[in-house]
Amino acid sequence: MINDEELIFVVDQNDNPTQPKTRRETHNHHLWHRVSHIWIINAQKQVLCQKRKINKDINPGKWEAHFGGHVTSGESYTDNAIKETKEEIGLEKTARDMIFFKTHKYDHAREFQGIFYTRWDGDLKNLALEEEEVECVTWKNIPELKNIFEEKDTSWVQDEYEKDILLTIMIN
Repeated sequence: MINDEELIFVVDQNDNPTQPKTRRETHNHHLWHRVSHIWIINAQKQVLCQKRKINKDINPGKWEAHFGGHVTSGESYTDNAIKETKEEIGLEKTARDMIFFKTHKYDHAREFQGIFYTRWDGDLKNLALEEEEVECVTWKNIPELKNIFEEKDTSWVQDEYEKDILLTIMIN
């Protein structure tokens, strides 16, 4: 559930913590803040993708190749990745399950994106999709995703680092 009064972990342009602000204030004033992105891959090297609900305040109705959310005040990137994976699709993960990829500075959205990937080989029917945020999920092959990002498909969220993480997923 989108909570505009949720306190977001606001940072400066170097990812140093400042003062927490509400989600609404953070977005309205275009303040730097932290988010987590979690890429879920299976043994076939497919990526679990989601279609965002149309009521989302950012990128409504678009597809994206990761899950995640805003890091709240006092929360680490890893803690947020674990929490968001549970909230958005019902997967129980631990810090050991989350493989840290990198922190990406995304100027356009004024975000520091803590990027992780994790493995899951379950059946999509066993996921518990967060009703307010996730419309549906599907597996996508890496070559298909590479094409989507290279073509700048506007029905997909684009975050600048996709090519790098897809390469990493392919070789690991």
